[in-house]
Amino acid sequence: MKTIAILSLIASVGLLYVAFAPQETSFDREFETFIATYGKNYGSTEEMSFRRLVFNANMQKAVELGKLNPLAKFGVTLFADQTEEEMAARMGAVDPGRSRANIEFHTDTSKTLDFLDWSGAMQPVQDQGSCGSCWAFSATAAFEGRHHIHMDDETEKYSEQEALDCSSSMYGCNGGWYEAVWDMVSKDEFCSLSSYKYTARKGSCQKTTCDKKALDTGYKFISKDEASMHDALKSGPISIAVDASTWSTYQGGILTRESCGTGMNHAVVIVAYNDEDNTWKVRNSWSPSWGEEGHIRLRYGENTCNLLYKPAYPTFD
Repeated sequence: MKTIAILSLIASVGLLYVAFAPQETSFDREFETFIATYGKNYGSTEEMSFRRLVFNANMQKAVELGKLNPLAKFGVTLFADQTEEEMAARMGAVDPGRSRANIEFHTDTSKTLDFLDWSGAMQPVQDQGSCGSCWAFSATAAFEGRHHIHMDDETEKYSEQEALDCSSSMYGCNGGWYEAVWDMVSKDEFCSLSSYKYTARKGSCQKTTCDKKALDTGYKFISKDEASMHDALKSGPISIAVDASTWSTYQGGILTRESCGTGMNHAVVIVAYNDEDNTWKVRNSWSPSWGEEGHIRLRYGENTCNLLYKPAYPTFD
């Protein structure tokens, strides 16, 4: 049955490849290098054929994205053999539609800082795996950075697994939202990662036995304009939701609206702004080997990838 399923997938991806790429286009050499670089070990010749077709289709899409946006580089990444459905499973931003009553309208929107980067206040970039837990990683990273900045303590690594297991109103690996995590840890302290390890799957809540470390006092949304976001960034990193549908083949450079969607499916964190190249530096949770050491640069002032969807951050008043 598995062989039949794979053959069926090969047929469908083959049709997709025909639609996206001329038959004379071949990325066979790149595929062999990809296998060696990332230690791929496919279980059968059928699986190998299927992944080759997916890889070829993804590389052709990367070529087209490069034509749309010469400021960024697209090509082989660790996700080059992943289908759109497999990548979608990593994008778990699901907006519960709560009121934005506690929105913070920033009045000082003058760009007084040409360069600001909070990366040094953050823990290393993490890897969420194939679980759609981006919302938990975004919430945790923003919490870690802002807690370090505002409480003036050592940078602590908190538990994304606690967020995944114990945010009862969210959907685990099927998606969630960053504000649910901050709401949870405003009532009961966030656990350390060392006492509550990440497993990339939802389990039962174990927070009664973990090492509890810190509380926030809630969260604030930011008004939907990039000048206000720039002002809010002065006090620490910001969680955002974006359309990451074209990110799987991103290698580096500046993503512009021409090469990005306008939907919403993924949660990440803005950690820096640079006036020199007019970009936001955005921290992802797809491991440090993706993009620019785990980050992507988005063009400022264009609502690139719909980054203004619902920016927010935890508070420590």
